[in-house]
Amino acid sequence: MKIKNETVSFEEWDMAFVQKFGPVKAAELVLAFRDFNPRLPFLYDTVQLAHFLGTGRKALLNFFRHIDREYRTVNIKKKNGGGRTLHVPSRSLKQIQKKILHKILDTFPVSPYANAYQAGSVLQNNAAPHVGKRYLLKLDITDFFGSISFRQVYSAAFHTRYFPKQTGVILATLCCRNDVLPQGAPTSPALSNLVMKNFDNNIGAWCKRRGIAYTRYCDDMTFSADKPLYQVYEKVKDMLEEMGFALNEKKTRFVTSANRQNVTGLTVNEKVSVPRDYKRKLRQELYYTLKFGPLEAMYMAPAADFRAQARAKPHRSQTRKRELQYLDHLQGKLHFILQIEPENQWFQNAAEQLHRLYKETAAKPQWEE
Repeated sequence: MKIKNETVSFEEWDMAFVQKFGPVKAAELVLAFRDFNPRLPFLYDTVQLAHFLGTGRKALLNFFRHIDREYRTVNIKKKNGGGRTLHVPSRSLKQIQKKILHKILDTFPVSPYANAYQAGSVLQNNAAPHVGKRYLLKLDITDFFGSISFRQVYSAAFHTRYFPKQTGVILATLCCRNDVLPQGAPTSPALSNLVMKNFDNNIGAWCKRRGIAYTRYCDDMTFSADKPLYQVYEKVKDMLEEMGFALNEKKTRFVTSANRQNVTGLTVNEKVSVPRDYKRKLRQELYYTLKFGPLEAMYMAPAADFRAQARAKPHRSQTRKRELQYLDHLQGKLHFILQIEPENQWFQNAAEQLHRLYKETAAKPQWEE
């Protein structure tokens, strides 16, 4: 359907809806919905929903009935030796989920205390409120995505406040696996923010009245103040348990200003900055790279996969590709530091030299490799 001013034009896929209510009543319903939710699509039945998602009604219902078959499990190793299990949707389901993300989920506002999975969100925003505080509390939610239920997903984004029940149930099902939020689906991060919105706003307001700063970055919650924070720990634990979440007690940290206070990888004792160890290791990598070249530097790289690539003695035609991949890796680290510390002259100079080296490496003739 198309809406122009106060006129509604119906399309072929709207006909079942029009026949049910008649053209006048159908148009009135569409205009009333637009006035209430101007950014959301009007999706009354499965035919309209299928067209909106770019698929057929039969295919849509097949996804709905057999959604768990549309995922494959991928295990990723972490640098600390642990692992993360991702449930990756099929290409067709991923396309559908991306439309749900951009056309529906992105229209909902999230809490100002949430700093992950939003356009323009940066780590500094999550760390800055905690600079210079005497006490810091860091909490982590166990199995964050896997603890978010179908019921919570439906209530947060697809409730009858926004869609007819049948449409909402199908949309929620398309975003879940085994009735929980799958880590690996493009819709899951946005849905997690919407599910946590009331918690964020309530605990944020509670903290503000007590002079306590609060931010959340995915499953990482940070609190800071100039007074002890054990009361906050008890309050958050009780609120999360009521929602079906549990704290990962192994990651609970009470940190005073006498120690290094890190928030999502950034130091906040005196100002938001990159930890010294991170910068020291990168300086060393850059020194070897700029002095001996990327291939030689890869032999000594902290990342094991780069060391393995260097020792694999690739065919000459692959050498430049691997060198450029390593230089890309270093440029990404440099960009991160300069985002946080744009005035850092040493890394500014290093970025310029690395950029020149990248261009020289990319321009090397085939016979020089």
